[in-house]
Amino acid sequence: MSDRVMLRDFSFAVLIMAMCLIPNSVVLAEEALDSSYSRHGEQLKLAFRDVVAQAPHLAIEIEINESIAIPGTLIDAKRGICVTKASSLEEYVSEADMFRCHLPGDRWVAANFLGYDKAQDMIFISCKRPSKLNLPEVKTAEELQAGQWVVSLKYAEELPMGIGVLGALPREILSSEGYVGLTVDQSEEGLMVKDVYANSGASRAGLKSGDIILSEANKPLQKRNRLSKLFAEYEPGDWFTLNALRDGELMSFDVRVGTSWDSVIDRQAMMNRFGSDVSARRSGFRSVLQHDTLLHPDHCGGPIVNLEGELVGINIARAGRTDTLAVPIEDVLAKMKELLE
Repeated sequence: MSDRVMLRDFSFAVLIMAMCLIPNSVVLAEEALDSSYSRHGEQLKLAFRDVVAQAPHLAIEIEINESIAIPGTLIDAKRGICVTKASSLEEYVSEADMFRCHLPGDRWVAANFLGYDKAQDMIFISCKRPSKLNLPEVKTAEELQAGQWVVSLKYAEELPMGIGVLGALPREILSSEGYVGLTVDQSEEGLMVKDVYANSGASRAGLKSGDIILSEANKPLQKRNRLSKLFAEYEPGDWFTLNALRDGELMSFDVRVGTSWDSVIDRQAMMNRFGSDVSARRSGFRSVLQHDTLLHPDHCGGPIVNLEGELVGINIARAGRTDTLAVPIEDVLAKMKELLE
């Protein structure tokens, strides 16, 4: 018998033996893969319960216009300063909006808009001064190390919302291309809307063909290149206001920037999203930490702490299948100081 025939027969025998072992292997795998013991399971979260107990007042909820409540973080108990992810509020935010904070002890208190940090997709609000709360110390990025555990907190929960490992220290995340969904022609009156595409930020805002765009906020818009530059300044998930004439009547339209179709079909982006959902605004950040905690985009805005319960940062975006981004706490506090001056 030739060596080739002997090798073939031997390979076939090995394959048959392997197929016979498959059922037992599957049973063993099923027994081993108890989901409660996974990286995101309850048993592992129980091991970090003491970490949550060290920082019981950080995680709050923030409500806008009695319509939506999202995770937030109390960063200054003495002055009642709170922060959350701006684009998660699903509407254009201004001083005219009504805010409430859900503080520890199941207390809802009124709050006021304090400021917006566009580069970090954060809004700051100030609530009526809480009763004396002892917040934990903060831990700056200079004191962190890649590979250490980080714990994401959730309002009124004894267990962590998520647990992860810090993968990268602060770095800039470059902007991605936004999509508004309209074309314009120049006219003597201003920029005339030519086409408005379905399911775009422009169509949802109510813009129509024939509208004459005059300005963005108080900035005149008379040429198409100026409008293009304006769109380039915003990230997917950002909001801006266009003032336009419709049948001689001045109207304002709050437009939310979307994601370009090219980005949606980009193969790398699709591979990155496989098995997960991502935040609408996940790029164009001045400085962010990266960790691998599995968070839903709606869970961004809350705090992350180290194993000592010290505040490390604010979860700001789910960026990929294994990537969650957080704004370092020193960056948050620096912006708060700027807004209060």
